[in-house]
Amino acid sequence: TTAGILYIIGTVAGILSQAITYFPVHDADDPLAYAAEHSDAVATGALLVLVMGLSLAFVPVVLFPILRQVDEALAVGYLIIRGAVEAAIYIILAIALLLLAPLGETLSAGSGTDSPAGVRLGTLVIDSEGASAMLTLVFCFGAILLYVLLYRSRIVPRWITVWGFVGIPLYTAAYVLSMYGVIDSNSSGQNLLQLPLGVQEMVLAIWMIARGFRPAALSTPEPVNGTPGAMS
Repeated sequence: TTAGILYIIGTVAGILSQAITYFPVHDADDPLAYAAEHSDAVATGALLVLVMGLSLAFVPVVLFPILRQVDEALAVGYLIIRGAVEAAIYIILAIALLLLAPLGETLSAGSGTDSPAGVRLGTLVIDSEGASAMLTLVFCFGAILLYVLLYRSRIVPRWITVWGFVGIPLYTAAYVLSMYGVIDSNSSGQNLLQLPLGVQEMVLAIWMIARGFRPAALSTPEPVNGTPGAMS
């Protein structure tokens, strides 16, 4: 239940951070000037990124006692990738967002952020397709470890984990293609590629809250006449 709630909190916080901060700043003609004029929104977006990162980082912490019973090595790898590495990346992203407003205010005190150099600098700071792709690779590697553990243990239905395995390469392609300029960031093509895994994670979260983890279903033959496997 706790893991499912953390999944939902992290996802909602991530969506709000993009809607409040990332996309408005990214789409502005002068990103730094926009950040300086809307410093409260930028700070709120950075806070939401931290909420997202910490919420998702605590999911493997909560699940570790259960997953280590399936495979301790994979569970430790999942804990490190999703609990430590990914959380560190989210903290760096939040710091980068917080730097936008003071950087914009500093430039506007001099030649102004609307100078060609200021506009280019703002675009460079907020244009994070490469960073997003790296975060996605870390996220998807951690997701693979989780779904391998869930698939082997059968503590959730296997159709949920298979759905995750199908969604991971599509999700990865969404950001890698954006990084190389094949598709635009936040385009309909990228959103469609992200959708399967995004929906799957919410289904998994709701399943955790509503149904929890079930013991692995071990199909052992019932003994006949007191003798295992006896034929009558």
